[in-house]
Amino acid sequence: MKKIGFIIPDGTGIKNYVYSDLIQILTKKSYEILFFHSISDKAIEEIKKLHKIDFESYKLPQFRETPYQKFLRETCCYARLIHNQKLVANDTLLTNWKPSKKGIKKRLFYKLVELVGKRISLNYKKILLYEEKLENEIKKSTNYYKTLLNTTKPDVLFSTHQRAMNTLPLINAAQELGIKTVGAIFSWDNLPKARLTVKTETYVVWSTYMKKELQLYYPEINAAKIEITGTPQFEFYNKEEFVMTKEAFFTKYNLDASKKIICFSGDDVRTSPFDPEYLHDIAAVIEREQLNIQLLLRRAPVDVSGRFDAVISKFPAIIKEAAPLWNFDKDNLTNWQIIYPTYEDIELLVSTAYYCAAVMNVGSTMAHDFAMFNKPAIYLNYNSVPSEEWNIATIYQFQHFKSMGTLQPVLWLNSKDEIQFILNRIFENPTVANVQWMDIIAEHRATASLNIANTLISCT
Repeated sequence: MKKIGFIIPDGTGIKNYVYSDLIQILTKKSYEILFFHSISDKAIEEIKKLHKIDFESYKLPQFRETPYQKFLRETCCYARLIHNQKLVANDTLLTNWKPSKKGIKKRLFYKLVELVGKRISLNYKKILLYEEKLENEIKKSTNYYKTLLNTTKPDVLFSTHQRAMNTLPLINAAQELGIKTVGAIFSWDNLPKARLTVKTETYVVWSTYMKKELQLYYPEINAAKIEITGTPQFEFYNKEEFVMTKEAFFTKYNLDASKKIICFSGDDVRTSPFDPEYLHDIAAVIEREQLNIQLLLRRAPVDVSGRFDAVISKFPAIIKEAAPLWNFDKDNLTNWQIIYPTYEDIELLVSTAYYCAAVMNVGSTMAHDFAMFNKPAIYLNYNSVPSEEWNIATIYQFQHFKSMGTLQPVLWLNSKDEIQFILNRIFENPTVANVQWMDIIAEHRATASLNIANTLISCT
């Protein structure tokens, strides 16, 4: 029996690749599944229970970079950001460069990184040379991983996240041993950010658009090795079993069935620090104008800050909350390796998109989730609070929003004065090109798991 090894370096890939049909498709075709992971034992047991199968799993040790390895990795990242910025003429790409520089040693370290990175950014071949140096340094740390692979004997390794350092020595060891490697690009906004840390032989991407991006930013990758498969995360919306009954959904989240529901989805604190102020602005208009609307708040899963509590308390009849159903297996809530979605959260997310009339947020991916039911998204496009450190205008200049092209796939809320107008417009069957945008962002929305399975099988 041939073996396919899934590399799960953190909790973010569990929903997309482990909760989907991918594992079931492979096991039905008589492939044995192995897990190489950095997630909790609790998460592993939940996955086994879901799929009703047993599989071997191996916890990866924490990979600790040497100072030189970190220098090479950060230098390459900074150089690529400068290169990409010039390549697409978009200055916002450098906003992704936010290393911690606390302390004299870190300041000196990153001063050297930036000095060398800026110099090698002028010649793409030098970037590739430094990345090769990094690979050679990583190979000095692969003995344990070679032993692990020689013992478990997978025919192919599937990396579910392209930037996790824990994955790097395992992939490098596999390549030294001649084991095929396949990598997934995790999100629609990843590629311009110069974070393709984990290089594999084959890549599975969401769309033709993403394949062109990968070729643009990484021209050394053979186009024939980039497979357009789609991403499994949107398949759940095609399955009726993930939609709660209306009575159950409205009862569980204390919603008034006589009112229209709009989802307000929060971003993480760093991406959108003023989400509570936006939520307050909208709730205040609903209350003042006595609109027949309730707001259903879905925080970002990793946002456990309590920053929405005051505004929820102020508008308890208007704002209800459907907290993401994610597990936090340790006290360190910033460690994504132990933060992961429960299977029940899929039902909550799908039902939220099904029963809410629209979603509103600051440039969130949730626009795509709602497009699965042809529901409009409202992008908040004004500064709710004056700030010298954050400006909404920067957000929508990010490179991944260029995928809109000439489409008008969302409704834009450009000032507080427009809130009532936009809220009313939602219920007038607004014409937005959200599905057309989805066609650009994510192809094969009903068959992604099958497509990825076929790609993995073809590599065995």
